[in-house]
Amino acid sequence: MIALMLKELHCYTRQATYRRTQFIILCTLAFGLFAIAFEQFALSRGRPQILVGESIYAHLIPLFFCLLLGLTIPLQAIASFRIERHGSNWDLLNLTPIGYRKLLLGKLMGAILGLLWCIGLTIPLFVISVYTGGLKIYQLLQCGLVFVVGFTAFILIGICFTVFGQPNRANARSYAVVLSLSFIPLIAPALAPLVSVPTVLLELLRLLSPLCILVAIVTADTHFVFGIAPIWVWTVVYHIILSATLFVILSWQLEKHALSLQSH
Repeated sequence: MIALMLKELHCYTRQATYRRTQFIILCTLAFGLFAIAFEQFALSRGRPQILVGESIYAHLIPLFFCLLLGLTIPLQAIASFRIERHGSNWDLLNLTPIGYRKLLLGKLMGAILGLLWCIGLTIPLFVISVYTGGLKIYQLLQCGLVFVVGFTAFILIGICFTVFGQPNRANARSYAVVLSLSFIPLIAPALAPLVSVPTVLLELLRLLSPLCILVAIVTADTHFVFGIAPIWVWTVVYHIILSATLFVILSWQLEKHALSLQSH
C-alpha cells in the first residue's frame, strides 16, 4: 500500500497539471489577500485593526475552499482511477494478491497527502492572521480539520462515479453532487422566507456543507446543534461516517467485480 501511496504522490508532484494547479491556487490566494485587505482597510472607517483582520480571513478561507473544490477535488481522484482503468494495471490487479481494498486505501491516502501538501503551501498566508491578531490558532485548526474530512468524502464521491458510472461523465456528475452539497445549504436560509422550511431541516442541511461550517468557524459562530456539540463537530462526524460508508461500499463492489471476472 505504501508503494501505491508513493505512486500517487509521484503523480501529483511530477505532472505539470498539478503543479500549475498549486501555483494558480497560491497566486489567487495571494492576490485575494491583497485585494480583500485593501478593500477592508479602505472601508474600515476607524474600526479596530483586529476586526479588519478577522473580516479578511473570513473571506479568504471560503475562497481557499472553493479553489480546492473547483481545481483539485475530486478531479485528481477521478483522473487517477481513470488512468488505472484505461491502462493495464486494472487487469493485472485481478491476478495479484494486493486486493482492491488496499488499492482504494492507497489511492485515498495518496490523495489526502496531496491535499495536505496543497494546504501546507498556504500556511504562511494564514500565519499572518495569527500574527496580526485576526483568526486564532484553534479556528485555523478547526478549518483544517473540516477541509480534510470534507474533501475526503468528496474524493470518495468522485471515485464512486468513476468506478460505477461512465468515466467520461464522472467529472460532471461528481461536481454536480459536490457543488450541491456545498452551496445549496449556504443559500437555503435565504430562501426560507419564500418557502416554508423547517428549522431542523435547515440545521441538517448546514451539516452537509463544509463551506457553511467554515463560514461559521471564521465568524465565531459557536452554535450548538441539539444542545450537545458545536455544529462543526457534527459536520466532522457526519463526513467521517459518510467516508467510511463509501469506502466500505466501494471495497465490497470492487472485490465482487473481481470475483465475477475470475469466475468467467
